[in-house]
Amino acid sequence: MEAEPQPAGFLTHARELANIVAPVTLVTALLLYFGYIGTRARLEYFGVYLDMTGLSNQDLVMSGLEVVYFPAAMIFLALLAGALVHGVVTWLLSAPHRDRETLVVAAITVTLGVLAIGRALIGLFNVEVSRVETPGTTPLALALGPLLVFYGVWIGWRVVQRQAAPDSRLLTWHASPPVRQVRLAALAAVAGLLVVGLFWAANSFAWAFGTGRAYEEAGNLANRPELIIDTKDRLAEPPAGVTETPLPGDGFTYRYTGLRLLIEADGRLYLVPAPWTVTSKTLIIAFDDEIRVQLIP
Repeated sequence: MEAEPQPAGFLTHARELANIVAPVTLVTALLLYFGYIGTRARLEYFGVYLDMTGLSNQDLVMSGLEVVYFPAAMIFLALLAGALVHGVVTWLLSAPHRDRETLVVAAITVTLGVLAIGRALIGLFNVEVSRVETPGTTPLALALGPLLVFYGVWIGWRVVQRQAAPDSRLLTWHASPPVRQVRLAALAAVAGLLVVGLFWAANSFAWAFGTGRAYEEAGNLANRPELIIDTKDRLAEPPAGVTETPLPGDGFTYRYTGLRLLIEADGRLYLVPAPWTVTSKTLIIAFDDEIRVQLIP
C-alpha cells in the first residue's frame, strides 16, 4: 500500500521551523559557552571552581548575555567597515583608468595581511607575548591576516585578468582544474582560520571580562549587602576579616559577620569577606536549616 502523500504545507512549515530553531539553538549555545567562560574566570579569582558550583545552564546563559554584547558589537562594526571597504574596491575596479590605484590598494592589503600573520605567529609561539597582550590580539591577527592576504590577491588578480589577453597562458593556467582546487583549498583554509580566530578572540574577551568583573566586585564588596550568618555548629577556620560572636542558647550558637554573597548555587552559599585581600578565601556553607541568614543593606 502506498503511503499517503503529506500536505504540501507540511514541508513548508517544517522548513520554517528549522529556520527558526537552528539560529535560536546556535545563539543559545554561544551564550552558554560565553557565560561558562566568563563565570569561570570570575569565580576562579575568588578560588572557586565553576564545575563544583552546580550552576544551571540557565544561569550560565544569563551570564553569557552580559559577555556577548561587546564581541557582537565589534563583529557588526567590522562587517559594516568591510562592506564600506568592499564598496570602495568595487568602485576602483569599475574603471580601467584606476588600475594603478587599485594595485596600490591590493599591495597595501596584502602587506597588512602578511604583517598580521607574522603577529599571529609571534603570539602563537611566544607564550610571554600572548600572556601580556591585549585580550584578542593574537586570535584577531590570526583571523584577519589570511583574509586580508586573500582579499588583496583577489583585487590584484581582477586587474591582471582585465589587462591580460583572453588567450594568455596566465589565464589558461588560472582556469586549470589543479589551480582551481588549490584556490578552493586556500579559501577553505582562510574561512577556517577566520572562524577559529574569531572564536578564540571571543573566548579571550569572555575570560578577560570575567576577570575584570571579579576585580570590580572585590574592590566594591564593602558596598554590597552584608550577610549575618547564625550557625548551630562552629565554623572551622572562618576567613580573615570575619567576626565570630557566641550567641545565647536559642538553637543557634555562633554568629558570623563581615561576609558578602558571591553566588548561591545547588543549595550552597559561597561567601567572601569584605574587604577581599590576596590572602582571603571563600567560605562555602550549606543553605539549610542549620543556619540562619540576615541581610543588612
